[in-house]
Amino acid sequence: MAECHCPHSCPHSHPHGSPQVHEDQHSFKELNKHYFDEHAHLYNDHPDAHELARRLGAAMINAYPFEEDSTLVLDYACGTGSISKKLSVHAKCIVGVDISQSMVDQYNQSVFNQGIPSEEMRAVCCDLTIAPNQLDGMNVHHFPSIEDVTKALASYLKPGGSLLVADLMKPSSAESAHALFPTGEHNIVAHNGGFEEVDIKAAFEGAGLINFSFMTACKAKKHGHPVQLFVASGTKEIVAQEAN
Repeated sequence: MAECHCPHSCPHSHPHGSPQVHEDQHSFKELNKHYFDEHAHLYNDHPDAHELARRLGAAMINAYPFEEDSTLVLDYACGTGSISKKLSVHAKCIVGVDISQSMVDQYNQSVFNQGIPSEEMRAVCCDLTIAPNQLDGMNVHHFPSIEDVTKALASYLKPGGSLLVADLMKPSSAESAHALFPTGEHNIVAHNGGFEEVDIKAAFEGAGLINFSFMTACKAKKHGHPVQLFVASGTKEIVAQEAN
């Protein structure tokens, strides 16, 4: 079966093995969990967010050959499911994953309200970066290490499966990058300046993914500032089994 993982955003990094890496990861995860648990009930009230989800969903559909009868999607950092909904008609099954139980509850309530069977679309609350093999099958700016989270998500791919990442492109000036997130949001956003293609490509290649692709997904505004979002994709290589 075809398989596609779709995280939506990535983190600044420290040298691998540094105690600071684990400290930052734990801190950002706990802060994100607390923030989104408190604000989940407001997320579906923003019309701009629905339009952005529509555009990102369309970009993902263009980036990957979804098949309604066979594609399995793991939507990592799924939130309330706005992008999952856009992809659901193009996939056999979507499982959303988020560390915020409130976000997961909003996601599942919306699925129930629409009469969608849970076998086709549902969300669970867990952290795939520390709980390998909980599921078979995926915004990365909220995570302290882009390299670590990319490797973790790639580990859930079957051979031939693809990882799609949607996030903010890095603005041309440091001043513009700093303005994208209000001061109150800096403690939950590890990478508040967005990403360049070279950073995402290095993370994908470091996770062993091939056929890297990076494209502009859409334009939008964040806190009044124009931004561009990208969709990147990579594939887990199919390795021929050695002859006995």
